[in-house]
Amino acid sequence: MFPPKSPKKAFLIALAAGASLVGAHAQDASQLAFSTLQAQANELVESGQLEQAMPLLKELVSRVEAAPDTEIKLDGPIFFIGTGYIQRYISSGQQAELKEALVWYDKLESDYPESRFMKEAVLKRVDIYRALQQNEDAVELMKKILGGSYNFILSYAEENKLLKDLTQIHYYTNKLEEGLPIFQKLLQISKEPDDVALAAAACFEAYVKSKDLDKAIELLPILARESEVRYQPRLNVALLLASDTMVNNMRYNDAALLLNLINTTDVMIEYNEKKLATKTTQLERLQALGGNQDSIDRLTQEIKITTNMLEQLKTLPSLRNELLVRRARNYTSTERPYEAFWMFYDLMAENPDHEQIQFYMYATFSNAMKIHKDATMIQIAEAYRARFPKGDYYSDISAAYIGKLLEVGRGEDFLDTIVDFLTTRPMDPYSNSLLAQWGNHLLSKGEIDTLLAQTEIWKNIHDRPVFEDGLFYWSGLAQLMKNQYPEALSNFESVLSKYPTSLYAEDSQLRKGACLYYSQDFAGSRNALNTYIKKYPQGNSLDQAYYFLGEIDFLEGLLIDAISHFQTADRITELQDIHNAVAFRIGTIYEGMGEYEKMANHFIDYINTYGDNGRLTDAVFELGRAYESLLMPVRMLALYQDNIEKYATAIDNQGVDALIEGYAEKYVKNKAMLEETVAFLKQLESDLEFREKIVTDRGFLFEFFYLNTKVDQSLYNRLREHPNFGPNLMDGLAPIADITSEYGEQLAQYPVESPEDFFRRLLAKYKAEKSRIAEARMLMGLYRIGIEDFPSMPYDADFLTVSTPRVLLYVADYERDKRLDFAVEAWNQVLTNYPQDDAAIVAYMRLADVSEQRGDLSTAINYLDQIRSLFPGSPKIPAVILREGELYSKQGNGDKAREQYQYILRVPDWRGILHARALFQTGESFMTEGEHAKAHGFFERTFLGYSHFGEWAAKAYLADAEALLAMGSREDAISTLKEAEEKLKDSAPLELYERIRAQLKELQP
Repeated sequence: MFPPKSPKKAFLIALAAGASLVGAHAQDASQLAFSTLQAQANELVESGQLEQAMPLLKELVSRVEAAPDTEIKLDGPIFFIGTGYIQRYISSGQQAELKEALVWYDKLESDYPESRFMKEAVLKRVDIYRALQQNEDAVELMKKILGGSYNFILSYAEENKLLKDLTQIHYYTNKLEEGLPIFQKLLQISKEPDDVALAAAACFEAYVKSKDLDKAIELLPILARESEVRYQPRLNVALLLASDTMVNNMRYNDAALLLNLINTTDVMIEYNEKKLATKTTQLERLQALGGNQDSIDRLTQEIKITTNMLEQLKTLPSLRNELLVRRARNYTSTERPYEAFWMFYDLMAENPDHEQIQFYMYATFSNAMKIHKDATMIQIAEAYRARFPKGDYYSDISAAYIGKLLEVGRGEDFLDTIVDFLTTRPMDPYSNSLLAQWGNHLLSKGEIDTLLAQTEIWKNIHDRPVFEDGLFYWSGLAQLMKNQYPEALSNFESVLSKYPTSLYAEDSQLRKGACLYYSQDFAGSRNALNTYIKKYPQGNSLDQAYYFLGEIDFLEGLLIDAISHFQTADRITELQDIHNAVAFRIGTIYEGMGEYEKMANHFIDYINTYGDNGRLTDAVFELGRAYESLLMPVRMLALYQDNIEKYATAIDNQGVDALIEGYAEKYVKNKAMLEETVAFLKQLESDLEFREKIVTDRGFLFEFFYLNTKVDQSLYNRLREHPNFGPNLMDGLAPIADITSEYGEQLAQYPVESPEDFFRRLLAKYKAEKSRIAEARMLMGLYRIGIEDFPSMPYDADFLTVSTPRVLLYVADYERDKRLDFAVEAWNQVLTNYPQDDAAIVAYMRLADVSEQRGDLSTAINYLDQIRSLFPGSPKIPAVILREGELYSKQGNGDKAREQYQYILRVPDWRGILHARALFQTGESFMTEGEHAKAHGFFERTFLGYSHFGEWAAKAYLADAEALLAMGSREDAISTLKEAEEKLKDSAPLELYERIRAQLKELQP
């Protein structure tokens, strides 16, 4: 705002007479003649040495004022005296000098209001007021000037300066509303970039304060230009705070624009240091060259202002952290997590001891999680947990960190961290969620015992933790999986009684029904499931509740109700597994009811509805069975062929394996059935005597079908129940053509291509296509019909990892006599990849056989125990139990063997061949121990009770003869074998029958 204008020439200080003031350097003013006084004063003024001229000028004023009649005008001397005081202030910094200047400018305005010096004096008065911080006086004066109160015209530069000064005063004293018209006028008229920027900055703050955000944003192009104000704290802090306002108003893009304009304190310091260096160099150059004093004074003042600015800046905190926080916040709000991550990462890295370091670490961690920087996320989490075990974000970070550990495969760390968390923080809100993750993981890994042990520990060490309901629930779920139904039921009931509003309550109610169902308490299960349906009409597991009700109805023989419940489950479920289970259970019901047409239509609907999303090839297999029962084996075989060719190359399709393995069996079985049945019908047609016996003697009819098992057995009842089956058939079979003609039709249409030819045709195709899995499947088909062929490439460990369960079983059987260790690897692969599949039962049994072969009977029994534990409802369990009995006998543990057989005999549903085998093997166990009489009793019970099972009756007769001989009862042995020879001539396998005859021949004299 200083220094003064350049001094005027001599005429500005001329007296009224117009004399020129020239002369030597000033002496003592009071001693000088008037003319000399004039001359010396004029010389000093012309050279700009106003301080030196002041004594002369004051003397001049004094003398003229002492002569009242003089016409000499003193406005020039008065003005330069006042301006001299300003020069003194610049050199001394003493505000008293400025006050003296005001006295002389007041005198000028009072004595010479029309002076040509008035404009300059008034403008300098503004500068003085501002220097003295008399802003109100300065503002009032500037407004008078701009309002035209003085009789002079302002130049553009002068008007611009006044507006700039007014802007600075209002801006830096926060009188934004009052100053806005001034800011706007300066912005409108100014041509100076720095002044325009100042006006824009002031307007910007005023607009933000008045919530006129759109106008504020319009100023950003001006504020973005290089200017002095951009490197001052005021504007940058204002931009920072304005960004908060924009965010609060959800104007995230505008906030981002503001944040991009901000210069941090270090940038402002760097700018002003460069500016100071430049100004200092300019000043030194002017002083060395003897430059204009006004320029020197101006540079001196600018250097002083810049120095003060630097000192102020160096006392201020850096805006970098505040800027990074806001930029990161804005990136987060606009869903730009990558940029937010790097902002917070820099904050964290640069401020390890900052009071906000916990927040910086948490924010960096959160954004690292969003952009999947897993390694960084884990690293920060581990550092935070170690440094701040009681930190504000410990739980949040731990919960996310634990989930990430599991995701990246650090399962052990995942479990250890959760166990530690739940052990040390039983009341933490995250504990429930973490317990659920822990329980799910352990159950998915089959680590049920670990789960049960740890939940018991927590139950003992914690007093009502926030996750206590979860402890009961997960314990119950684990016990349910271990078939410990009473214990599981107790835990689920604890959830329901102690925590009826728990998130686990709904599923616990369903699981309670499941426990009772598996405990065969069907009434209790039905009640629990109906309670679930009533209490949770929109329940997450409503489909499962209806499914279980269907299973109960099915087991209790309420088949129509079962179908209704299954259909309800199917209608409301979104789970394909439920759709699948319902479909196959309803198919089973239709089959059991003999509703084969409904069964066929049911599976056709399923296939059309779900296609490849469902178990399509399994459904095709069942559909084929329905066709078979409807006496349409030709359609069945065509269906199987079509789907075998369609899905043989599908690696994950397990159902096609069943089609392949079943195709040959069904081809041979049905062809034999058709041929035998057609032969029977032809004999019935051509042999009158035979026909008479069939149609008139129901006993003969029964005996014929009983002895000729290859003839279609369903024809027996169809004949008996046909209204035209009777003596009237003696004239011909036309009256029953509706049930007999189809056999001949099916046989005539039967496919000529044999299973071997079919598999070999496809084998050649898939070998050419180099489809290893399809090739193996065709080789499997051949192998199952007794034809062994070689793969184009040896089977290896890699092939095992992509094979389906049945293919693995085939590979193991194929390699068993070649590479037994590789076969064992294949069986173990079944157990690893498909532990719940029925193929695992076969794998366990094969491994048991190998263990027996190697003399390790205990391991063999353990394998069989695994089957009983993991597949308690499998129809193969009786065979497993019988096999265990054999192994116990080999161990010499007859009591344990007979315990297994007695278990078989106590199950009514296993009557038949299973009971026959159990009786026979009990006798064998006694024979091993030399208990021949006891053995005789069981062999006798076998052939007396189950003589219709030719094979086992024959074995029992032979074994009984041996027991009788061991007891010394030769005649009884002969009688037993004679009985066998008579009774088993039509039913025993030829080999066994010949053995009976040979032994009888040997014993008879």
